[in-house]
Amino acid sequence: MSVYEFKPDNYSSHMKIIHYIGKSEKKLKVLDIGCSKGFMGKKLGSIHDFYGIDISKEDASIAKRYYKSIKIANLDETLPSYEKNSFDTIIMADVIEHLKNPLKAVLHFKKFLKNDGMLIISAPNIANAYIRLRLLLGNFDYEDRGIMDKTHLKFFTLKSLRKFVSVAGLSIAREDFTPIPLPIVNPVFSEGNLLGFMHDISYFISSLWKKMFAFQFVMYCKKKS
Repeated sequence: MSVYEFKPDNYSSHMKIIHYIGKSEKKLKVLDIGCSKGFMGKKLGSIHDFYGIDISKEDASIAKRYYKSIKIANLDETLPSYEKNSFDTIIMADVIEHLKNPLKAVLHFKKFLKNDGMLIISAPNIANAYIRLRLLLGNFDYEDRGIMDKTHLKFFTLKSLRKFVSVAGLSIAREDFTPIPLPIVNPVFSEGNLLGFMHDISYFISSLWKKMFAFQFVMYCKKKS
């Protein structure tokens, strides 16, 4: 079962994507790649039609109540197929950094996106100030979670993620970011708690210098003409 949990604070990539999709005035057909326990579908499955892909059978069994269907697949071994040009939105949130060949995966799934559809990609920022400081001190240690997650195979800066998106034949319609997820570090930083204002300050600082202080980047992408 996945160790990754839903990030409910409004600055997280999960909530930013949920808010974005939730604003749609039409019913969307959504493919959630790496759907885990169904965080997205749980929030929006009553409004839009969600389809999922995940590597974990255990997580998929939890998520299936919110999805029309879920395919179990290791994307390094198998890339599931669907009808071409059939999805309004494809989500690849916190996925590409785990893959041996993320470009191959994005090119594959792009085929199933409608010509006016949106492919949403999020990935951590390896150039975050915390990582830079650790490198300055001679440290490059993997961890159980976060930017240096031990399951991460690829690393991205804002510049390299923009290039990745372009090489995949996509253009960026909207670009967003997240700050360091302080509420996960300690609940005292959650909204309404004693130090909740620190998370707001962190977000503001990240907005001033995204390349240095952003924790993740979120790209809302369209097919190139």
